[in-house]
Amino acid sequence: MNTSFRFLILTIFIALGFITSCYDDTTSEEGEKSGIHNTNIASTENSSKDSKPTEPPPPYDVDEIDKINPEELSRQIKEIGEKIEELEKESKKHFDEYNKMAETQKGILEDIKTKKMIMRSKPVGSEEEKRAKKIFEEEKKYGKEKLKGLKEKNIILYKITRSIEEAKSEKYKLEEKQEYFLKRQKEKKKKKKLN
Repeated sequence: MNTSFRFLILTIFIALGFITSCYDDTTSEEGEKSGIHNTNIASTENSSKDSKPTEPPPPYDVDEIDKINPEELSRQIKEIGEKIEELEKESKKHFDEYNKMAETQKGILEDIKTKKMIMRSKPVGSEEEKRAKKIFEEEKKYGKEKLKGLKEKNIILYKITRSIEEAKSEKYKLEEKQEYFLKRQKEKKKKKKLN
């Protein structure tokens, strides 16, 4: 399973857990008004981070290939390779932060469940119930703020993953062009020798 799907699934799991933990007959209407049920999470496409494009290389214009500056092409391939390395480092850093945030959110979910149970155990309409409800609402609000941060981190990771995929695709195309150029040069040398 690729990285983008792993963090998407984890975010959905945590978001659903948060919604379930916060849902209460007495507070469901308020929850809907405040947007607890809105789990607008960035979607990911079904593409493997490490796979090369499966489409065949495009047919090249021979004149265009013969005009290629091999040093410039090599420089472009090197630069895009360095860009990929930087993006992968950035992705790892954000993914580590994301995992820590996810662990924190799981802890908050447990606290919300506990505080909801305490609130429900108090006599209806009593001062104890009011106090417990206030504590529960504060924890729920805190959880919502943290969940928002988790969603934002998910979007950042999604964008970085897409950038890596696009850069890898571009690098692959340049390498294909380089390979075709070298093949053309080899063929030209061979013909020259035969003549």
